Amino acid sequence: MKQFLKWVAGLLEDQQGAASSKRFGFYWALALLTYMIVKSTGGAVVNMEMYWSVVMIILVGYGLITSEYFKGKSLLSTKSGDDS
Repeated sequence: MKQFLKWVAGLLEDQQGAASSKRFGFYWALALLTYMIVKSTGGAVVNMEMYWSVVMIILVGYGLITSEYFKGKSLLSTKSGDDS
Protein backbone atom coordinates (compact mmCIF):
# COMPACT_ATOMS: atom_id res chain seq x y z
CA MET A 1 0.00 0.00 0.00
CA LYS A 2 2.88 2.35 0.80
CA GLN A 3 4.38 1.85 -2.67
CA PHE A 4 1.01 2.52 -4.30
CA LEU A 5 0.67 5.83 -2.44
CA LYS A 6 4.24 6.73 -3.44
CA TRP A 7 3.38 5.94 -7.07
CA VAL A 8 0.24 8.12 -6.93
CA ALA A 9 2.24 10.96 -5.39
CA GLY A 10 4.76 10.58 -8.22
CA LEU A 11 1.99 10.98 -10.78
CA LEU A 12 1.10 14.36 -9.31
CA GLU A 13 4.66 15.72 -9.14
CA ASP A 14 6.13 18.13 -11.64
CA GLN A 15 9.72 18.08 -12.90
CA GLN A 16 11.03 19.73 -9.73
CA GLY A 17 9.28 17.23 -7.46
CA ALA A 18 6.59 19.61 -6.20
CA ALA A 19 2.86 18.92 -6.34
CA SER A 20 1.38 20.04 -9.65
CA SER A 21 -2.16 21.41 -9.75
CA LYS A 22 -2.10 21.03 -13.54
CA ARG A 23 -1.55 17.30 -13.25
CA PHE A 24 -4.19 16.99 -10.54
CA GLY A 25 -6.73 18.81 -12.72
CA PHE A 26 -5.79 16.67 -15.72
CA TYR A 27 -6.25 13.39 -13.84
CA TRP A 28 -9.47 14.65 -12.24
CA ALA A 29 -10.92 15.53 -15.65
CA LEU A 30 -9.77 12.18 -17.04
CA ALA A 31 -11.54 10.38 -14.19
CA LEU A 32 -14.66 12.50 -14.79
CA LEU A 33 -14.62 11.63 -18.51
CA THR A 34 -14.21 7.94 -17.70
CA TYR A 35 -17.14 8.16 -15.29
CA MET A 36 -19.32 9.84 -17.92
CA ILE A 37 -18.45 7.19 -20.53
CA VAL A 38 -19.17 4.33 -18.12
CA LYS A 39 -22.50 5.88 -17.12
CA SER A 40 -23.46 6.44 -20.75
CA THR A 41 -22.83 2.79 -21.58
CA GLY A 42 -25.24 1.96 -18.75
CA GLY A 43 -27.98 4.00 -20.38
CA ALA A 44 -27.57 7.40 -18.71
CA VAL A 45 -27.85 10.48 -20.90
CA VAL A 46 -24.67 12.57 -20.97
CA ASN A 47 -24.92 16.28 -21.69
CA MET A 48 -22.78 16.86 -24.81
CA GLU A 49 -21.72 20.35 -23.71
CA MET A 50 -20.38 18.90 -20.48
CA TYR A 51 -18.71 16.04 -22.36
CA TRP A 52 -16.87 18.36 -24.76
CA SER A 53 -15.96 20.74 -21.94
CA VAL A 54 -14.25 17.92 -20.07
CA VAL A 55 -12.50 16.78 -23.26
CA MET A 56 -11.17 20.33 -23.78
CA ILE A 57 -9.96 20.47 -20.15
CA ILE A 58 -8.09 17.22 -20.76
CA LEU A 59 -6.50 18.51 -23.97
CA VAL A 60 -5.44 21.80 -22.38
CA GLY A 61 -4.11 19.97 -19.32
CA TYR A 62 -2.15 17.58 -21.52
CA GLY A 63 -0.67 20.52 -23.40
CA LEU A 64 0.30 22.30 -20.18
CA ILE A 65 1.88 19.17 -18.72
CA THR A 66 3.78 18.48 -21.94
CA SER A 67 5.05 22.05 -22.21
CA GLU A 68 6.15 21.84 -18.57
CA TYR A 69 8.19 18.75 -19.43
CA PHE A 70 9.92 20.35 -22.42
CA LYS A 71 10.49 23.73 -20.74
CA GLY A 72 14.04 22.84 -19.70
CA LYS A 73 14.95 21.11 -22.96
CA SER A 74 16.69 22.75 -25.91
CA LEU A 75 15.67 22.18 -29.51
CA LEU A 76 19.09 23.10 -30.87
CA SER A 77 21.91 20.63 -30.69
CA THR A 78 24.88 21.73 -28.60
CA LYS A 79 27.39 19.33 -30.11
CA SER A 80 30.96 20.53 -30.19
CA GLY A 81 32.80 19.11 -33.12
CA ASP A 82 32.92 19.01 -36.86
CA ASP A 83 30.41 16.92 -38.82
CA SER A 84 32.55 16.73 -41.98
